Amino acid sequence: MLAEKPNWHFGVLPFTGTGHLNALITLSQELRDRGHRITFFEKPKIERRVRQAGLNFVPIGADNTSKRLTPPSTPPNLLSEISMLRFNLARIRGDMDIFFRETPRALKAADVNALLINEIAVTGPTVAQMLHLPYFLISTSVPHRLGWRGSSWFTGYRYSSSCLSWMQSVFLEVSALRVRGPIRRALEEHRRRVGLGTLREASSLFPPLAHITQLPQCLDFPRKSLPRNFYYTGPFISHTARPHTAFPWAKLDGRPLIYASLGTTRNVRASVFRLIAQACQHLDAQLVIALGNRFEPEAFSDLPGQPIVTHYAPQLELLELARLVITHGGPNTVLETLMAGKPMLAIPMALDQPAIAARLEQLRAAKVLPVMRLSAPRIRTAVAELLKEGSYHDAAKALQSTLRSLCGPAQASDIIFAALERSSQGQSIATADSRGRDSNRESFSAELSYDLHDSDSSASIASFRSQYFNS
Repeated sequence: MLAEKPNWHFGVLPFTGTGHLNALITLSQELRDRGHRITFFEKPKIERRVRQAGLNFVPIGADNTSKRLTPPSTPPNLLSEISMLRFNLARIRGDMDIFFRETPRALKAADVNALLINEIAVTGPTVAQMLHLPYFLISTSVPHRLGWRGSSWFTGYRYSSSCLSWMQSVFLEVSALRVRGPIRRALEEHRRRVGLGTLREASSLFPPLAHITQLPQCLDFPRKSLPRNFYYTGPFISHTARPHTAFPWAKLDGRPLIYASLGTTRNVRASVFRLIAQACQHLDAQLVIALGNRFEPEAFSDLPGQPIVTHYAPQLELLELARLVITHGGPNTVLETLMAGKPMLAIPMALDQPAIAARLEQLRAAKVLPVMRLSAPRIRTAVAELLKEGSYHDAAKALQSTLRSLCGPAQASDIIFAALERSSQGQSIATADSRGRDSNRESFSAELSYDLHDSDSSASIASFRSQYFNS
Protein backbone atom coordinates (compact mmCIF):
# COMPACT_ATOMS: atom_id res chain seq x y z
CA MET A 1 0.00 0.00 0.00
CA LEU A 2 0.99 3.59 -0.48
CA ALA A 3 2.49 5.40 2.47
CA GLU A 4 -0.16 7.57 4.11
CA LYS A 5 0.32 10.55 6.38
CA PRO A 6 -1.25 9.54 9.73
CA ASN A 7 -2.97 12.84 10.51
CA TRP A 8 -4.80 14.00 7.42
CA HIS A 9 -8.03 15.79 8.19
CA PHE A 10 -10.08 15.95 4.99
CA GLY A 11 -12.75 18.60 4.66
CA VAL A 12 -15.50 17.64 2.22
CA LEU A 13 -17.36 20.34 0.29
CA PRO A 14 -20.16 18.22 -1.23
CA PHE A 15 -23.53 18.98 -2.80
CA THR A 16 -26.90 18.27 -1.22
CA GLY A 17 -28.23 16.08 -4.04
CA THR A 18 -28.68 12.44 -3.05
CA GLY A 19 -26.57 10.98 -5.85
CA HIS A 20 -23.66 13.31 -5.15
CA LEU A 21 -23.91 12.77 -1.40
CA ASN A 22 -24.03 8.96 -1.52
CA ALA A 23 -20.87 8.79 -3.62
CA LEU A 24 -18.90 11.24 -1.48
CA ILE A 25 -19.98 9.51 1.73
CA THR A 26 -18.71 6.17 0.37
CA LEU A 27 -15.34 7.67 -0.60
CA SER A 28 -15.11 9.43 2.77
CA GLN A 29 -15.78 6.20 4.64
CA GLU A 30 -12.90 4.55 2.75
CA LEU A 31 -10.58 7.38 3.84
CA ARG A 32 -11.89 7.20 7.40
CA ASP A 33 -11.32 3.45 7.51
CA ARG A 34 -7.68 4.12 6.60
CA GLY A 35 -7.34 6.12 9.80
CA HIS A 36 -8.03 9.71 8.70
CA ARG A 37 -10.50 12.33 9.91
CA ILE A 38 -13.36 13.41 7.66
CA THR A 39 -15.64 16.43 8.14
CA PHE A 40 -18.40 17.58 5.79
CA PHE A 41 -19.15 21.32 5.47
CA GLU A 42 -22.59 21.99 3.98
CA LYS A 43 -26.13 23.19 4.61
CA PRO A 44 -27.80 21.69 7.71
CA LYS A 45 -30.31 19.72 5.59
CA ILE A 46 -27.81 16.86 5.07
CA GLU A 47 -26.35 16.76 8.58
CA ARG A 48 -28.38 13.79 9.77
CA ARG A 49 -27.50 11.76 6.69
CA VAL A 50 -23.77 12.46 7.08
CA ARG A 51 -23.71 11.67 10.79
CA GLN A 52 -25.65 8.44 10.21
CA ALA A 53 -22.72 7.40 8.03
CA GLY A 54 -20.33 7.91 10.97
CA LEU A 55 -18.75 11.10 9.62
CA ASN A 56 -18.30 14.55 11.14
CA PHE A 57 -20.35 17.54 10.06
CA VAL A 58 -20.14 21.33 10.37
CA PRO A 59 -23.22 23.28 9.22
CA ILE A 60 -22.79 26.19 6.82
CA GLY A 61 -25.51 28.81 6.50
CA ALA A 62 -27.47 27.65 9.55
CA ASP A 63 -28.22 31.26 10.58
CA ASN A 64 -29.53 32.34 7.19
CA THR A 65 -32.89 30.54 7.12
CA SER A 66 -34.78 33.81 7.55
CA LYS A 67 -33.16 35.22 4.40
CA ARG A 68 -34.21 32.45 2.05
CA LEU A 69 -35.63 33.66 -1.24
CA THR A 70 -39.12 32.74 -2.35
CA PRO A 71 -39.55 31.58 -5.94
CA PRO A 72 -41.88 33.67 -8.10
CA SER A 73 -45.44 32.45 -8.53
CA THR A 74 -46.72 33.76 -11.85
CA PRO A 75 -48.56 32.11 -14.77
CA PRO A 76 -46.25 30.40 -17.29
CA ASN A 77 -45.08 32.92 -19.89
CA LEU A 78 -41.94 34.69 -21.04
CA LEU A 79 -41.86 36.96 -17.99
CA SER A 80 -42.27 34.03 -15.59
CA GLU A 81 -39.36 32.17 -17.25
CA ILE A 82 -37.17 35.26 -16.91
CA SER A 83 -38.28 35.73 -13.30
CA MET A 84 -37.48 32.10 -12.46
CA LEU A 85 -34.05 32.39 -14.07
CA ARG A 86 -33.32 35.53 -12.06
CA PHE A 87 -34.53 33.80 -8.90
CA ASN A 88 -32.28 30.78 -9.44
CA LEU A 89 -29.23 32.92 -10.20
CA ALA A 90 -29.91 35.10 -7.14
CA ARG A 91 -30.27 31.98 -4.98
CA ILE A 92 -26.95 30.61 -6.22
CA ARG A 93 -25.19 33.93 -5.68
CA GLY A 94 -26.67 34.10 -2.16
CA ASP A 95 -25.38 30.61 -1.39
CA MET A 96 -21.96 31.61 -2.73
CA ASP A 97 -21.83 34.64 -0.44
CA ILE A 98 -22.70 32.48 2.57
CA PHE A 99 -20.10 29.85 1.73
CA PHE A 100 -17.37 32.43 1.14
CA ARG A 101 -18.23 34.12 4.43
CA GLU A 102 -18.50 31.02 6.63
CA THR A 103 -16.57 28.13 5.09
CA PRO A 104 -12.98 29.47 5.37
CA ARG A 105 -13.49 30.26 9.04
CA ALA A 106 -15.07 26.85 9.69
CA LEU A 107 -12.24 25.01 7.92
CA LYS A 108 -9.63 26.88 9.95
CA ALA A 109 -11.44 26.16 13.21
CA ALA A 110 -11.61 22.45 12.38
CA ASP A 111 -7.90 22.36 11.46
CA VAL A 112 -8.59 20.80 8.06
CA ASN A 113 -5.43 20.22 5.99
CA ALA A 114 -6.84 18.89 2.67
CA LEU A 115 -10.11 19.27 0.77
CA LEU A 116 -12.34 16.99 -1.30
CA ILE A 117 -14.51 19.23 -3.45
CA ASN A 118 -17.51 18.15 -5.49
CA GLU A 119 -17.06 19.50 -8.99
CA ILE A 120 -20.44 21.24 -8.67
CA ALA A 121 -19.31 23.15 -5.55
CA VAL A 122 -18.05 26.09 -7.60
CA THR A 123 -16.79 28.06 -4.59
CA GLY A 124 -14.57 25.21 -3.40
CA PRO A 125 -11.38 25.79 -5.41
CA THR A 126 -11.36 29.48 -4.48
CA VAL A 127 -11.77 28.61 -0.79
CA ALA A 128 -8.89 26.13 -1.11
CA GLN A 129 -6.70 28.80 -2.67
CA MET A 130 -7.63 31.34 0.01
CA LEU A 131 -6.43 28.92 2.70
CA HIS A 132 -3.56 27.41 0.66
CA LEU A 133 -5.02 23.92 1.13
CA PRO A 134 -4.31 21.04 -1.25
CA TYR A 135 -7.54 19.91 -2.86
CA PHE A 136 -9.09 17.27 -5.07
CA LEU A 137 -12.00 17.69 -7.46
CA ILE A 138 -14.46 14.79 -7.31
CA SER A 139 -16.91 14.21 -10.15
CA THR A 140 -19.80 11.93 -9.30
CA SER A 141 -20.98 11.90 -12.93
CA VAL A 142 -19.61 12.72 -16.37
CA PRO A 143 -17.12 15.50 -15.56
CA HIS A 144 -18.13 18.91 -16.88
CA ARG A 145 -14.71 19.42 -18.42
CA LEU A 146 -15.31 16.40 -20.65
CA GLY A 147 -18.57 17.89 -21.89
CA TRP A 148 -22.14 16.70 -21.51
CA ARG A 149 -22.94 15.53 -25.00
CA GLY A 150 -26.66 15.70 -24.56
CA SER A 151 -29.41 16.34 -27.05
CA SER A 152 -31.21 19.56 -27.81
CA TRP A 153 -34.74 20.47 -26.83
CA PHE A 154 -35.90 19.68 -30.35
CA THR A 155 -34.93 15.99 -30.09
CA GLY A 156 -37.05 15.53 -26.96
CA TYR A 157 -34.37 14.20 -24.61
CA ARG A 158 -34.58 17.14 -22.18
CA TYR A 159 -37.80 17.89 -20.39
CA SER A 160 -39.17 21.37 -21.03
CA SER A 161 -42.70 22.61 -21.30
CA SER A 162 -41.59 25.06 -24.00
CA CYS A 163 -38.59 26.24 -25.96
CA LEU A 164 -38.34 29.19 -23.56
CA SER A 165 -38.25 26.82 -20.59
CA TRP A 166 -35.47 24.83 -22.27
CA MET A 167 -33.49 28.02 -22.94
CA GLN A 168 -33.84 29.02 -19.29
CA SER A 169 -32.56 25.62 -18.15
CA VAL A 170 -29.62 25.70 -20.55
CA PHE A 171 -28.64 29.24 -19.52
CA LEU A 172 -28.77 28.23 -15.85
CA GLU A 173 -26.72 25.08 -16.56
CA VAL A 174 -24.05 27.01 -18.44
CA SER A 175 -23.89 29.73 -15.80
CA ALA A 176 -23.96 27.62 -12.64
CA LEU A 177 -22.40 24.29 -13.61
CA ARG A 178 -19.92 25.42 -16.22
CA VAL A 179 -19.16 28.66 -14.37
CA ARG A 180 -19.97 31.16 -17.07
CA GLY A 181 -21.93 34.40 -17.17
CA PRO A 182 -23.33 35.86 -13.90
CA ILE A 183 -21.93 33.10 -11.68
CA ARG A 184 -18.43 33.51 -13.07
CA ARG A 185 -18.62 37.28 -12.62
CA ALA A 186 -19.65 36.79 -8.99
CA LEU A 187 -16.74 34.41 -8.42
CA GLU A 188 -14.28 36.77 -10.07
CA GLU A 189 -15.54 39.67 -7.94
CA HIS A 190 -15.00 37.74 -4.74
CA ARG A 191 -11.54 36.66 -5.83
CA ARG A 192 -10.64 40.29 -6.48
CA ARG A 193 -11.85 41.26 -3.00
CA VAL A 194 -9.55 38.73 -1.32
CA GLY A 195 -6.57 39.49 -3.55
CA LEU A 196 -6.60 36.41 -5.78
CA GLY A 197 -6.07 36.32 -9.51
CA THR A 198 -8.64 35.34 -12.09
CA LEU A 199 -10.18 31.88 -12.40
CA ARG A 200 -8.19 31.35 -15.59
CA GLU A 201 -4.97 32.06 -13.68
CA ALA A 202 -6.01 29.78 -10.82
CA SER A 203 -6.38 26.80 -13.16
CA SER A 204 -2.62 26.91 -13.77
CA LEU A 205 -1.31 28.49 -10.55
CA PHE A 206 -3.42 26.55 -8.04
CA PRO A 207 -4.88 23.45 -9.75
CA PRO A 208 -6.30 20.41 -7.94
CA LEU A 209 -3.79 17.72 -7.06
CA ALA A 210 -6.11 15.36 -8.92
CA HIS A 211 -9.49 15.41 -10.62
CA ILE A 212 -11.15 12.07 -9.87
CA THR A 213 -14.40 10.73 -11.29
CA GLN A 214 -16.33 7.63 -10.30
CA LEU A 215 -17.29 7.30 -13.96
CA PRO A 216 -15.42 4.21 -15.22
CA GLN A 217 -13.43 4.70 -18.39
CA CYS A 218 -15.29 1.81 -20.04
CA LEU A 219 -18.48 3.90 -19.81
CA ASP A 220 -17.00 6.97 -21.42
CA PHE A 221 -16.54 7.83 -25.07
CA PRO A 222 -13.03 7.33 -26.49
CA ARG A 223 -10.83 10.40 -25.98
CA LYS A 224 -7.59 11.39 -27.66
CA SER A 225 -6.16 13.27 -24.66
CA LEU A 226 -6.84 13.98 -21.01
CA PRO A 227 -5.27 16.30 -18.41
CA ARG A 228 -2.34 14.75 -16.53
CA ASN A 229 -4.14 15.05 -13.19
CA PHE A 230 -7.40 13.45 -14.36
CA TYR A 231 -8.39 9.93 -13.25
CA TYR A 232 -11.22 7.56 -14.01
CA THR A 233 -11.89 5.09 -11.19
CA GLY A 234 -15.06 3.09 -10.55
CA PRO A 235 -18.43 3.42 -8.79
CA PHE A 236 -18.39 4.75 -5.21
CA ILE A 237 -21.03 2.36 -3.87
CA SER A 238 -21.35 0.72 -0.46
CA HIS A 239 -24.21 -0.87 1.46
CA THR A 240 -22.80 0.52 4.70
CA ALA A 241 -23.09 4.08 3.35
CA ARG A 242 -26.89 3.83 3.21
CA PRO A 243 -29.34 4.31 6.05
CA HIS A 244 -32.01 1.69 6.63
CA THR A 245 -35.10 2.23 4.46
CA ALA A 246 -38.43 0.64 5.35
CA PHE A 247 -40.13 -1.31 2.57
CA PRO A 248 -43.23 -3.59 2.34
CA TRP A 249 -41.33 -6.72 1.40
CA ALA A 250 -44.39 -8.90 2.02
CA LYS A 251 -46.12 -7.27 -0.98
CA LEU A 252 -43.65 -8.76 -3.45
CA ASP A 253 -45.56 -11.61 -5.11
CA GLY A 254 -42.81 -13.52 -6.93
CA ARG A 255 -43.40 -12.18 -10.42
CA PRO A 256 -40.42 -10.67 -12.29
CA LEU A 257 -39.68 -7.29 -10.74
CA ILE A 258 -39.51 -4.00 -12.63
CA TYR A 259 -38.02 -1.23 -10.51
CA ALA A 260 -38.69 2.39 -11.51
CA SER A 261 -36.84 5.33 -9.98
CA LEU A 262 -36.55 8.77 -11.51
CA GLY A 263 -34.31 10.16 -8.78
CA THR A 264 -34.90 13.31 -6.78
CA THR A 265 -34.55 15.77 -9.66
CA ARG A 266 -37.02 18.64 -9.84
CA ASN A 267 -37.63 17.88 -13.51
CA VAL A 268 -39.73 14.77 -12.83
CA ARG A 269 -43.42 15.06 -13.69
CA ALA A 270 -46.15 12.94 -12.09
CA SER A 271 -47.43 12.07 -15.56
CA VAL A 272 -44.26 10.07 -16.29
CA PHE A 273 -44.95 7.71 -13.36
CA ARG A 274 -48.51 7.25 -14.62
CA LEU A 275 -47.30 6.39 -18.10
CA ILE A 276 -44.89 3.82 -16.66
CA ALA A 277 -47.71 2.20 -14.65
CA GLN A 278 -49.99 2.11 -17.69
CA ALA A 279 -47.24 0.52 -19.77
CA CYS A 280 -46.54 -2.24 -17.25
CA GLN A 281 -50.06 -3.12 -16.09
CA HIS A 282 -50.61 -6.02 -18.53
CA LEU A 283 -47.09 -7.43 -18.38
CA ASP A 284 -46.33 -10.56 -16.39
CA ALA A 285 -44.25 -8.50 -13.96
CA GLN A 286 -44.60 -6.55 -10.74
CA LEU A 287 -43.78 -2.83 -10.75
CA VAL A 288 -42.15 -1.00 -7.83
CA ILE A 289 -42.01 2.81 -8.05
CA ALA A 290 -39.74 4.95 -5.84
CA LEU A 291 -40.96 8.56 -5.97
CA GLY A 292 -38.11 10.34 -4.23
CA ASN A 293 -39.08 13.44 -2.27
CA ARG A 294 -41.18 15.24 -4.90
CA PHE A 295 -44.55 13.50 -4.49
CA GLU A 296 -46.69 11.74 -1.90
CA PRO A 297 -47.43 8.03 -2.46
CA GLU A 298 -51.11 8.63 -1.65
CA ALA A 299 -51.43 10.68 -4.84
CA PHE A 300 -50.66 7.53 -6.85
CA SER A 301 -52.99 5.07 -5.10
CA ASP A 302 -55.10 4.78 -8.27
CA LEU A 303 -52.30 3.74 -10.63
CA PRO A 304 -53.25 0.94 -13.05
CA GLY A 305 -51.83 -2.47 -12.20
CA GLN A 306 -51.55 -1.57 -8.49
CA PRO A 307 -47.76 -1.15 -8.34
CA ILE A 308 -45.95 -0.76 -5.04
CA VAL A 309 -45.34 2.99 -4.62
CA THR A 310 -43.04 4.42 -1.94
CA HIS A 311 -41.24 7.66 -1.14
CA TYR A 312 -37.90 5.90 -0.95
CA ALA A 313 -36.87 2.29 -1.41
CA PRO A 314 -33.90 0.12 -0.37
CA GLN A 315 -32.50 0.53 -3.86
CA LEU A 316 -29.42 -1.67 -3.63
CA GLU A 317 -31.47 -4.60 -2.34
CA LEU A 318 -34.25 -4.16 -4.92
CA LEU A 319 -31.75 -3.93 -7.77
CA GLU A 320 -30.49 -7.42 -6.90
CA LEU A 321 -34.06 -8.73 -7.31
CA ALA A 322 -35.08 -6.70 -10.37
CA ARG A 323 -35.20 -8.01 -13.93
CA LEU A 324 -35.29 -4.53 -15.37
CA VAL A 325 -34.81 -0.95 -14.14
CA ILE A 326 -36.56 2.17 -15.45
CA THR A 327 -34.44 5.22 -14.67
CA HIS A 328 -33.94 8.89 -15.51
CA GLY A 329 -30.30 8.18 -16.26
CA GLY A 330 -28.82 9.75 -13.13
CA PRO A 331 -25.33 8.46 -12.29
CA ASN A 332 -26.32 7.10 -8.88
CA THR A 333 -29.04 4.74 -10.14
CA VAL A 334 -27.21 3.88 -13.37
CA LEU A 335 -23.97 2.82 -11.70
CA GLU A 336 -25.81 0.88 -8.99
CA THR A 337 -27.91 -0.89 -11.63
CA LEU A 338 -24.84 -1.86 -13.64
CA MET A 339 -23.14 -3.11 -10.47
CA ALA A 340 -26.17 -5.39 -10.11
CA GLY A 341 -25.89 -6.44 -13.77
CA LYS A 342 -29.39 -5.36 -14.83
CA PRO A 343 -30.49 -3.74 -18.13
CA MET A 344 -32.28 -0.40 -18.15
CA LEU A 345 -34.89 1.70 -19.85
CA ALA A 346 -33.53 5.25 -19.61
CA ILE A 347 -35.79 8.31 -19.81
CA PRO A 348 -33.34 11.22 -19.47
CA MET A 349 -34.77 14.61 -18.55
CA ALA A 350 -32.08 17.15 -17.68
CA LEU A 351 -28.46 18.00 -16.91
CA ASP A 352 -26.07 15.03 -17.30
CA GLN A 353 -28.82 12.46 -17.84
CA PRO A 354 -28.90 12.59 -21.68
CA ALA A 355 -25.09 12.24 -21.73
CA ILE A 356 -25.20 9.16 -19.50
CA ALA A 357 -28.09 7.65 -21.46
CA ALA A 358 -26.13 8.05 -24.70
CA ARG A 359 -23.28 6.01 -23.24
CA LEU A 360 -25.62 3.27 -22.05
CA GLU A 361 -27.33 3.05 -25.41
CA GLN A 362 -24.02 2.80 -27.25
CA LEU A 363 -23.01 -0.12 -25.04
CA ARG A 364 -26.46 -1.77 -25.43
CA ALA A 365 -26.97 -1.82 -21.68
CA ALA A 366 -30.16 0.23 -22.07
CA LYS A 367 -32.84 1.44 -24.40
CA VAL A 368 -33.45 5.19 -24.35
CA LEU A 369 -36.74 7.03 -24.85
CA PRO A 370 -37.12 10.81 -25.26
CA VAL A 371 -39.26 12.20 -22.45
CA MET A 372 -40.95 14.81 -24.66
CA ARG A 373 -42.49 12.12 -26.88
CA LEU A 374 -43.16 9.59 -24.15
CA SER A 375 -46.25 7.39 -24.23
CA ALA A 376 -47.44 4.22 -22.52
CA PRO A 377 -47.26 2.17 -25.76
CA ARG A 378 -43.66 3.27 -26.39
CA ILE A 379 -42.67 2.37 -22.84
CA ARG A 380 -44.46 -0.99 -23.09
CA THR A 381 -42.70 -1.85 -26.35
CA ALA A 382 -39.29 -0.93 -24.93
CA VAL A 383 -39.87 -2.85 -21.70
CA ALA A 384 -41.05 -5.94 -23.57
CA GLU A 385 -37.96 -5.87 -25.81
CA LEU A 386 -35.62 -5.46 -22.83
CA LEU A 387 -37.24 -8.40 -21.04
CA LYS A 388 -37.12 -10.61 -24.14
CA GLU A 389 -33.86 -9.63 -25.85
CA GLY A 390 -30.93 -11.33 -24.14
CA SER A 391 -28.23 -9.04 -25.57
CA TYR A 392 -29.15 -6.22 -23.16
CA HIS A 393 -28.87 -8.58 -20.23
CA ASP A 394 -25.53 -9.90 -21.51
CA ALA A 395 -24.16 -6.37 -21.93
CA ALA A 396 -25.22 -5.45 -18.40
CA LYS A 397 -23.61 -8.59 -16.99
CA ALA A 398 -20.36 -7.90 -18.82
CA LEU A 399 -20.27 -4.38 -17.40
CA GLN A 400 -21.09 -5.73 -13.95
CA SER A 401 -18.04 -7.96 -14.01
CA THR A 402 -15.79 -5.08 -15.05
CA LEU A 403 -17.18 -2.52 -12.60
CA ARG A 404 -17.04 -4.85 -9.62
CA SER A 405 -13.33 -5.43 -10.23
CA LEU A 406 -12.50 -1.72 -10.22
CA CYS A 407 -12.80 -1.07 -6.44
CA GLY A 408 -13.62 2.59 -7.05
CA PRO A 409 -13.28 4.00 -3.50
CA ALA A 410 -9.98 2.19 -2.94
CA GLN A 411 -8.61 3.38 -6.29
CA ALA A 412 -9.62 6.97 -5.55
CA SER A 413 -8.04 6.82 -2.10
CA ASP A 414 -4.78 5.48 -3.52
CA ILE A 415 -4.73 8.30 -6.06
CA ILE A 416 -5.37 10.88 -3.33
CA PHE A 417 -2.54 9.70 -1.10
CA ALA A 418 -0.11 9.29 -3.99
CA ALA A 419 -0.85 12.88 -5.06
CA LEU A 420 -0.42 14.19 -1.51
CA GLU A 421 2.89 12.37 -1.24
CA ARG A 422 4.11 13.83 -4.52
CA SER A 423 2.98 17.27 -3.42
CA SER A 424 4.86 16.97 -0.13
CA GLN A 425 7.98 16.13 -2.13
CA GLY A 426 7.58 19.28 -4.20
CA GLN A 427 6.64 17.56 -7.47
CA SER A 428 4.30 19.46 -9.75
CA ILE A 429 1.34 17.87 -11.46
CA ALA A 430 2.95 18.37 -14.85
CA THR A 431 6.07 16.35 -13.96
CA ALA A 432 4.75 13.78 -11.50
CA ASP A 433 4.22 10.19 -12.54
CA SER A 434 0.45 9.79 -12.56
CA ARG A 435 0.40 6.01 -12.26
CA GLY A 436 0.00 5.64 -8.48
CA ARG A 437 -1.30 2.09 -8.14
CA ASP A 438 -1.65 -0.74 -5.70
CA SER A 439 0.41 -3.60 -7.13
CA ASN A 440 -2.05 -6.09 -5.67
CA ARG A 441 -4.81 -4.87 -8.00
CA GLU A 442 -3.16 -5.01 -11.41
CA SER A 443 -6.09 -6.35 -13.40
CA PHE A 444 -7.30 -5.34 -16.82
CA SER A 445 -10.00 -3.22 -15.17
CA ALA A 446 -7.48 -1.42 -12.99
CA GLU A 447 -5.36 -0.77 -16.06
CA LEU A 448 -8.28 1.10 -17.60
CA SER A 449 -8.42 3.52 -14.69
CA TYR A 450 -4.82 3.84 -13.55
CA ASP A 451 -3.16 3.89 -16.97
CA LEU A 452 -5.50 6.32 -18.63
CA HIS A 453 -2.54 8.51 -19.67
CA ASP A 454 -0.79 5.71 -21.56
CA SER A 455 -0.61 6.15 -25.31
CA ASP A 456 -2.54 2.96 -25.97
CA SER A 457 -5.37 3.77 -23.53
CA SER A 458 -7.90 4.42 -26.29
CA ALA A 459 -6.93 1.16 -27.97
CA SER A 460 -7.59 -0.76 -24.72
CA ILE A 461 -11.06 0.74 -24.44
CA ALA A 462 -11.79 0.01 -28.08
CA SER A 463 -10.76 -3.62 -27.50
CA PHE A 464 -13.05 -3.83 -24.46
CA ARG A 465 -16.01 -2.44 -26.39
CA SER A 466 -15.35 -4.72 -29.36
CA GLN A 467 -15.02 -7.81 -27.18
CA TYR A 468 -18.25 -7.34 -25.24
CA PHE A 469 -20.50 -5.14 -27.32
CA ASN A 470 -19.42 -5.41 -30.95
CA SER A 471 -19.53 -1.61 -31.14
